[in-house]
Amino acid sequence: MKLEAIVIGNCASMLNGAPVTTQDIDLLIRDTRTNRRKLARFADEIGGSVPMPVSELSKVEWIEGRLAVPVEIHYDRISGGLTFSSVRSRAQIVAVGDEKLRVAALVDVIRSKQAAGRPKDRAVLPILRDTLAVKKRLGDAL
Repeated sequence: MKLEAIVIGNCASMLNGAPVTTQDIDLLIRDTRTNRRKLARFADEIGGSVPMPVSELSKVEWIEGRLAVPVEIHYDRISGGLTFSSVRSRAQIVAVGDEKLRVAALVDVIRSKQAAGRPKDRAVLPILRDTLAVKKRLGDAL
């Protein structure tokens, strides 16, 4: 099962080397019928619920399962006007255990968090910017 998904949010920040924590795993998914079927299978594999809307006004869904944290699903776009295609074009592949995950570039995480503007997003921005500056000095700008 290969789900068209990109790890975003603070989970992506952590996988990019930022010293942050998170209370969920955020995924950006291309919204297709096939991906929705794969997502339902993924939920089943982790002993989770079927994807459920976060609210009636949101296209964001979440899965509660055996993982230590819930999985939040964003379809096609995230804050900052970032689309699945644009985020994917800058994402990198990161090995996590036996899995290979597509992870959003730190610049995209920063842009999304700036646009969201929630207190928890604003609080982490200085850490993400510092991490990006270190990555640039080391030659890994994304």
